[in-house]
Amino acid sequence: RSGTAMGVSDGSVRVSENRASHTWIIHATNGSAISGKGPVDGHSDSRTSHRAELQGQTAMFLIFSLLIQYFQLASVKLATFCDNQSVVNKVKQGWRSWRFRHTKGPDGDLQALLRETLNKMEQQTCVTYSSDWVKAHQDDEAAIKSLSRESALNVQIDQQTKEAYALPAQWQTRVFVPVFQAEGCAAYLGNNKITSYPQRSLLEHWQENEAKKYLQQRHGFQPDTLAYIRWQSLRFALKRFNPHRRATVVKLIHRHLPTNEKLFKQGRIVMSSTCPRCVAADETNSHIFCCLNHEAVQQRKEDWLLLWKELYRARTATIIERTWKHYLQSVIALPTSINLVDSLPAARVEVAVLLQQAVKEQSEIGWDKLFYGMGSSTWRTLHALIDLNNPRPPQRSAADWMNSATHQFLKFSLRCWKHQNSTVHGATKQEQHQIALKNARERITNIYENPPSLAPQFRSIFAIPLAHRLKLPLQMAEQWISMIMHQATATSHNFKILMKQHKPIQTHFRTMRREARQQA
Repeated sequence: RSGTAMGVSDGSVRVSENRASHTWIIHATNGSAISGKGPVDGHSDSRTSHRAELQGQTAMFLIFSLLIQYFQLASVKLATFCDNQSVVNKVKQGWRSWRFRHTKGPDGDLQALLRETLNKMEQQTCVTYSSDWVKAHQDDEAAIKSLSRESALNVQIDQQTKEAYALPAQWQTRVFVPVFQAEGCAAYLGNNKITSYPQRSLLEHWQENEAKKYLQQRHGFQPDTLAYIRWQSLRFALKRFNPHRRATVVKLIHRHLPTNEKLFKQGRIVMSSTCPRCVAADETNSHIFCCLNHEAVQQRKEDWLLLWKELYRARTATIIERTWKHYLQSVIALPTSINLVDSLPAARVEVAVLLQQAVKEQSEIGWDKLFYGMGSSTWRTLHALIDLNNPRPPQRSAADWMNSATHQFLKFSLRCWKHQNSTVHGATKQEQHQIALKNARERITNIYENPPSLAPQFRSIFAIPLAHRLKLPLQMAEQWISMIMHQATATSHNFKILMKQHKPIQTHFRTMRREARQQA
């Protein structure tokens, strides 16, 4: 009834076990405390660390409001702490208005319940509460006795989140989440409740069949293969690029980059589909990663080292790192000097089983697809299991690691394309102009040496000497080349139509013989 009570909440997600839990504690100034723990329900994709932390805060404020009503407290102060900055910011900023379409962001059902609870507390009593962030796992760096009150409580309930997994079966995580009275309405896809971004989720569901058909046709996926891919990480990685880069990455993923093979098929200004760097194979999207040009190989080695430097910063597990290197180096035409079996450290049975499953699923997806951000979801599950058994686990979750790894693979692919583009077309605008002008003049010279057949109504190519034509600026030169290509296409088309209108010579002779017989 006097002083400021302190409330601390925490959440936990075990991806490998497909479960999540939350816990909370309200600690009074006289040393008394009340605490609770329980599961976090929802579909596996919606069961995130944010939802677990938010449910802990929501449960704590619900219990606090019930205590106020039961003891009829008129003036109360509560200081809350949480180690998730996003949840802390939401409680601090509050909700000025609540509209289902615009306000319902991540875990909107719990946000609605928390908002309603706080509003009722403020209307019924004089409640003063604050929310602040507290660093997690501070006991790794110092003794618990030397920690502040809120830090010690955070360490205490962090242990209780692990104990929550040992609760009876009826208190374990479930997929079904009911409709809360505070949220008013909810949307379900089958038995799965849409807890975040309902408008986007429903649009994706309505367009799901068309998207699956396109992916199966474009990438040769089987229907079962699509379920293996961690699409959430690909979405996260794409969001981290600016709109211009994102458009290029999407073209890269679906093999729509303007390579020589694609330009040659489209009949655009390119002499052949051969790679201009190695001049040994057609320049396709996959050839960008395995071009044997010396400069391309050197640049690819530098990008490869940079990729693993970033993955090391993300604390990628050694067993995953060596597996990826073994299968990916052959994709980018780099030598593999390490035997995979001999190089892998000793693994537990659970880790070995998940590793085999991840390798099998990634093989069905395609190891080259990992460079396009299409990694198996089992990699995340495997890393979560490894982190769970790590005596010094990283602060980030396995989902965050998968998101970061997907982003780094896309950056590697983008660097490979950027190097190819700058080598062929130039790195600066001046270099690009000079190379484009040189290519245009070579094309003009080739047209004069091998002139196409043009209809009589078109002006002759040799009406202007080659020496004068080569002095044209870039834009006029490209326009003239396009005009000649169009005239050659029109001439060929008109010739085909003309041939269809004339009868074959055999038909002509048969008609003459028939007429001669009739006259006789």
